[in-house]
Amino acid sequence: MGTLTRPAIAFVNPSVGFSDRRKSKPIGLAYIMAYLEKSGFPSSGFDFGDSEDDAVELAAHYGLDRFDVVGFSVYNESFRAAIAMAEWIKNRRPECLIVLGGPHATAVHEHILRRYSCVDVVVRREGEEAMLDLVRGLDVGEKADGDVDGDVGDRAGLTGLTGIKGTTWRAPDGAGLLVNEDRDFVPDLDQIPFPDAEFTSHSGYPDLTYYDEVQGRLKAALTICSSRSCPYNCSFCGVLTIGRKYRSREAERVVAELLHFRARHGVNYEHVYFSDANFFVSPTRALEVAEALYEADPQVTFSFGTRVNQILKAAEVLPRLKECGLRFIELGIESASEPVLERLAKHVKPEVNVAAVRLLKRLGIEISLDFIMLDPATTLPDIRANLEFLREAGFYDYVPHDHLYTALVLYEGTPIRDFYARRFGVVFDPDDLPSPFTLFELPEVQRFSDTLRAFRKQWQDRIDDALAQGELALASMADGSDSSDGWDGSDFPRESHARLQLDVVSLRHAPNLFMERLLEDAEAGFPRLDEARDEAGDEGRDGAGNAGGLEALLPRLGHDHVHLHDLIERTEAVAREAGFAQAPGAAAPHGRD
Repeated sequence: MGTLTRPAIAFVNPSVGFSDRRKSKPIGLAYIMAYLEKSGFPSSGFDFGDSEDDAVELAAHYGLDRFDVVGFSVYNESFRAAIAMAEWIKNRRPECLIVLGGPHATAVHEHILRRYSCVDVVVRREGEEAMLDLVRGLDVGEKADGDVDGDVGDRAGLTGLTGIKGTTWRAPDGAGLLVNEDRDFVPDLDQIPFPDAEFTSHSGYPDLTYYDEVQGRLKAALTICSSRSCPYNCSFCGVLTIGRKYRSREAERVVAELLHFRARHGVNYEHVYFSDANFFVSPTRALEVAEALYEADPQVTFSFGTRVNQILKAAEVLPRLKECGLRFIELGIESASEPVLERLAKHVKPEVNVAAVRLLKRLGIEISLDFIMLDPATTLPDIRANLEFLREAGFYDYVPHDHLYTALVLYEGTPIRDFYARRFGVVFDPDDLPSPFTLFELPEVQRFSDTLRAFRKQWQDRIDDALAQGELALASMADGSDSSDGWDGSDFPRESHARLQLDVVSLRHAPNLFMERLLEDAEAGFPRLDEARDEAGDEGRDGAGNAGGLEALLPRLGHDHVHLHDLIERTEAVAREAGFAQAPGAAAPHGRD
C-alpha cells in the first residue's frame, strides 16, 4: 500500500443569477466545512452566490475539476447553475463525486437523480454528519501499482457508502434509487464548530456594518446563527423542507463565537445580526443570550427576526432586551389581508400585526419589515388593505422600499407551491421557479404589477441615490442646526436645510404615493393609464405597456409640489452644494446595512 490520501473536497455556493451588495458568506456550507475540518478533512470553499457570470466559465476559471468530491448547496434559484457546473466537472473528470444538498435538493432528491446523471448523491436536510460519513468512506490508500482502491469513479466501489443515513443515491447496478432513512437532526448544536471557513469569491465580501442611531456611529457587524429551524408551519417557508425540529445553542457559546471571530479577524464586532429562522421561539432563552452578550461587552447591540404573535406573547421581556442592546426586529408581517394570511398559514389576524407594530414602536424598537405585497390570488382589496396598513402603521418613512415590490415565490417543497399547482391545475417542473410576476389570476392585478415594476425600473434607483445623498447631508449638518443666525453649523442656510428635510421626506414617500395613485386608477378601471396610452400611441409606451402611464400617475412632491425628476435633481444639487454628495449606490445612514 502507498501513503494514505485524503480526498480533495470542494464546496460550492452556485449563483442565484443576480448581484447583491449585502452579500455574506454561505453560513450553511461554512458549518459543514468546519465540521469536516475538525475531523481532519480540510476542504475548499467557492462562493458564486451573487455572480452574474456564466456558470461553466466560473467552474473552469476556478478549476473545480481538480477535486475528488464537489458538494453544491442549492436553492431553486441556483439549481440550474449547479447542474451546469456539475455536468462540466463530470465530463472532464468522471471519477469526481458530485453531491447536492440544501433546501431544493432535499425537496426533489429523487427527481434530481433520475434526471441528471452528473449527480451521484443528494444529502437531505442537515449536511454535517452525512458528509463526514461520506468523505470518511472515500479516505483511501493508493495501491502499489498507482491505482486507487475504491476509486470514486468506480460505482461498484461506492457500495459501502450508499447506505449512509440521510442520503439518496443512484443504485450502483443502475436499478433504481437508494433512498436511505432520514438522519436524526444534530441534537446538540454546541458540538458543531464555529462556521470558521474561508471562501474564494471573485466579487469579494463588503464589510458588514450597522449604523447605531442611538450611539450615533457605524459599527462592524457579525452574523451569528444561534438556533436552527422553526416550530411553525408557514406555507411559503423553505425551512419546512429541511425540517421543523427547533434546536438552540447555549448563550455562552454565542458569546464565545463573537469573541472567537473578533480575535480571528482582528475586528471589534459590536453588532450581531442573528440569522436564525426564528430567534424568539423561547423568549427566556433569547433573554439569556442578550444578557450574556451585554455582560461580555455592553457596547454590543443586536437584532433578530421573529413572528408577530411571539412579540405579543413575550411583551414583558422586550424592555429588558432593549436594555441589553436590542436595536431592531425583523418582523414577519407578510400581509395585512386576512385571506392572504390564511393562504400563507400565518395563523394570525391582521389586528395582531397592528398590535405588534404598535408595541415595538411604543418601546422604541426599530422594525425591519418582511412583507409579501402580492401573491397569485391577490385582489385589489388585498392591495388596498396592505397600503392602508403601511400608511396607518407609520411605514411611509420606511426604507428601503423593497417591500412595495415583493411577490410570493413558490419554492419547491413548500405547501403553497402545491396549493397553487392544484388551484391552477398544473404540474410545475421541479427544476423551475416560476416568476411570481406572471402568475396573477386577475388581469387588473397583473396590470397593476406590471406598471409598478415599470416604476421601480425607471425611478427607484434614482430615488435611492438622491435619498442617500440627501440623508448624508442632513446627518452631517445635524450638530449645528440650532444656530440662531439663520445658518446651521455647516455654513448652510437654515431655510435651505429645512427645504432639504422636506424634500428627503418626500423622496421617502414617493413610491408609496405612486402606488396609491396606481391602485386608485386600477380600482376605477385604469382610466388614467388608458387615456395616456391613447394619447401617446405605441411609440410612447413605457415598460409596462402603458403609453405614458407612469407620467400620468406620478405624484407632485416637495415643498413646492414639483415633478419627481425635478425633486431628485434638486436634492442631489443641494447635497453637492453642501459638500455631502456621494457616489450612486452608496448606503445611507438610516440604520440597517
